[in-house]
Amino acid sequence: MTKPADRAAGSAGLLMRALPGLDVAAAVMLSAFMVAVSAEARIVQPEARPMTALGAALLVLSGSALAARRVAPLLSFSLAVGAAAAFLGMRFAGWPVYLGAFAGLGVLVSQVSRARVWVPLAAVGGGAIAVATGPPEGWHLGRMLAVAGAWTVVAVVAARWAHTRRRLAEQEAEARVVRERLRIARELHDVLSHSLASISLQAGVGLHLVDRQPEQAREALRGIRQISTDALAQARAALAVVRQPGEEAAPGVADLEALLVSARASGLSVEADIALDGLAVPDAIGSVAYRVVQEALTNVMRHAGNGVHARVHLRGVDDWLEIDVTDDGVAASGPVGAPGHGLRGMSERVRAIGGEMRAGAETGAGFALHARLPLGGAA
Repeated sequence: MTKPADRAAGSAGLLMRALPGLDVAAAVMLSAFMVAVSAEARIVQPEARPMTALGAALLVLSGSALAARRVAPLLSFSLAVGAAAAFLGMRFAGWPVYLGAFAGLGVLVSQVSRARVWVPLAAVGGGAIAVATGPPEGWHLGRMLAVAGAWTVVAVVAARWAHTRRRLAEQEAEARVVRERLRIARELHDVLSHSLASISLQAGVGLHLVDRQPEQAREALRGIRQISTDALAQARAALAVVRQPGEEAAPGVADLEALLVSARASGLSVEADIALDGLAVPDAIGSVAYRVVQEALTNVMRHAGNGVHARVHLRGVDDWLEIDVTDDGVAASGPVGAPGHGLRGMSERVRAIGGEMRAGAETGAGFALHARLPLGGAA
């Protein structure tokens, strides 16, 4: 059976291991400063009590309590202010003890967010320090009011700073959620738009051949089944990161061949020239490159018309990965309108990693997309 002393020792050991190193170092330096300066302070306070081992111990306790400010802020405040009040009440000399008391107040206000908890504690602590400041035989009201006023000012300033810090942290957390939702939306758009365009094309082929060439129509149905299965798998991978961050395996340049096979199976004529020659492409860049080619082929299937021929060209130029996707479909008549959600999202992806992208109708016929991605990683 575990003895109470053993349990207490174990709890103390866990607390020590949890203390951040910087907090411990700051607490040690503050304690040493208060002891060293207070030992000399009696020169200007001859009426004060000479420094003793008890006084030094109270100063060390007040300063070292700050080491626990993150793991036990209420305990840290209580020890820092309590030891400082006892030091002042025993009439030891030295102004540095106020540093420990006010530091304890800062810990309370910054680490405890609920006002109904820290306000009463701060009021009690401030009253204790103010009362301990005035000797019982004289009750220096001016000195006591000055300490109480300074205590109130520090509490208000620390509370406003802590509130601002928490609000900024909440805003950053909300921004991260929005960015993650936008990333997932882009992933799902890329997956679903490409797959649905392929399925639509295959279904059209199947409907056209179902009576005259049933075997080819059956092949189109098999292609639809395979495309939908792949799309479901990619959609699950994109959504899995919501439950298991970091588990998603995004497609990259190694998966481009499978993407081209899928596009050709949908009836699109695609000529590919992937001249990477063993070029090392970072995962983040490879994922964006895959999505750029996927979106470009999707647009070809959806907008270029029947019998179109697409060309995909990837190559490394200096420290850039160059991507060109063109087709010989029907050019848009008149000025090109605003880009759709797919091209807009793709442009945002490319810019986010420090790349460049442009897309538009070719002179005469066809559509061209050009992207440059930095091989050095995200900018």
